[in-house]
This record gives sequence, C-alpha cells and structure tokens, in this order.
Amino acid sequence: MSAPAGHIELERAVDSITVGQRHRTDLGDLDTLAASIDRDGLLQPPTITPDGVLVCGARRMAAIKKLGWRRVSVWVRSGISDRLGHLLAEQDDNQLHKPLTPIEAAAVYREIKELMAEDAARRKAKTQFHEGHEPGQHGPADSAGPSDSHQLGDARTQTARMVTGSASYSRLEQIGYLQDLADDPSTPEAIRAQARDGLAQIEAGAAVNPIFQRLRDTQAEADSARDRRLHELADKALARPRRQN
Repeated sequence: MSAPAGHIELERAVDSITVGQRHRTDLGDLDTLAASIDRDGLLQPPTITPDGVLVCGARRMAAIKKLGWRRVSVWVRSGISDRLGHLLAEQDDNQLHKPLTPIEAAAVYREIKELMAEDAARRKAKTQFHEGHEPGQHGPADSAGPSDSHQLGDARTQTARMVTGSASYSRLEQIGYLQDLADDPSTPEAIRAQARDGLAQIEAGAAVNPIFQRLRDTQAEADSARDRRLHELADKALARPRRQN
C-alpha cells in the first residue's frame, strides 16, 4: 500500500517508537488483531512523527509487540507536532478500529474543544495584530461578530462531530460534568463517590442522562445547604452583642 500524501514510509525499530499517554485505555481483543497481522501482514503501518512519537496505530503497535517484532514499517508524517494535530490524527485511525468508550470519548472531546478554543484565540489575536488593533482598542477586528455563546455552541458541535460522528454534544458534556465532580477535591466526598460510581456504570453501558440528572440535583441540594449554613452563621454573627470599649 502506498503512503498517503505528506507521509514517508520507512522501517523503524519497535522500541524506538514512543506511544505516550493516549485517551484509549482499553485496547480490546489484541489476540485477534495479532493473529490477523501474523497471517496477513501489516496492511496499514502505524503513523509516527519525525521524532518517533506515535500518532495513530496504538492497537497495531500493541499487537506487534505481542508478536515479538523488533522492527516495523511506519509512515512518518510531518506537520502534526502540536497536541491538536496529534488528537485529530488519532481520530483518523480506522484500521481495525475499536470504538472509544463513553469515558474515553468524553476525554478526547474535552481536550480537542479546549485546544480548538486556544487555537481560535491565537488566530483572533494574530488577526487583530495584523490589522493594527492592539488589545483594548476598538475597531473592525473586535466589533460585530457572533456571540460567545453561539461560538461555544459551534465549537461543541464541531468537536462532537470529530469525536463521535454526531453533532450532539450533550452526552459528552454530561460525562465531563460527572468527571469534574469526581476529581474536584472541594466537592464533598459522598458526592465524589457517587460520581465515580456513576462513571463506572456509564462505562458498563448505563444511560448517561439519568445519572447526570441525579448527581446534578444532589450537587444543587448540597450547594443550597451550604449557602443556608453560611447565611445562618452570618446572622448569628450579626446578632451577637457588640463589645463595649
């Protein structure tokens, strides 16, 4: 198979390829994939950057290591050294593709969305600079445009489509909310435990929305109880007789 445009095909030592941290944590059935590669050969080589970082093909690399290969054919692709490029390229990895789990998809969605927002901010700042408008000055570069909420909605839709093929981002946002609850040390431990349990249920196939609604209501009740306590403490403090000098 010939290398696609922008790629160079060569052979590389397996141990010299850096896989790094990836959003896909469950590689699935590697025995079947390894047997296919052993029988038919590597139909599509993994893709790496010029410095040897894996872009796509984590399952193929794992299967190759399982077979004990020391060298492997790879496609070397330049121009994707930034984190956003790596994530987008990883989404194009379709050879014997194992779908992302809901938690993995939500993690990829969040990171791509954040990186796209950063990239858009850099491009906006660059445009303003080129048009002679420094930050804080008014002019065509920062006047009349889509509202922030509209831009955010577009970014969510675009990112969801990249990750899942669907424009719907609600499920991914809900999983992200649960992940925030589970990871936030300022959240009461009882709620964090419920969030962790909810994420485990989702990973096992449970519907996301009921779990999200339940945890959101629980968090809202906890916030209301905290606010009531703060008001009670403030009222008690105001009710104390002031000491006479």
